[in-house]
Amino acid sequence: MKVQFYDKVDDKLLKFAVIISKSNGKWVFCKHKERDTYEVPPGNR
Repeated sequence: MKVQFYDKVDDKLLKFAVIISKSNGKWVFCKHKERDTYEVPPGNR
């Protein structure tokens, strides 16, 4: 799988997007309250 990073994308070209954050050199994940997993925080673009 190839991962690409873009600064700007026209919304009509998107099928989905994964947006993740890095803070103080560490990736941001949330522990899911109903599962025993850590996941990317949910939200909308």
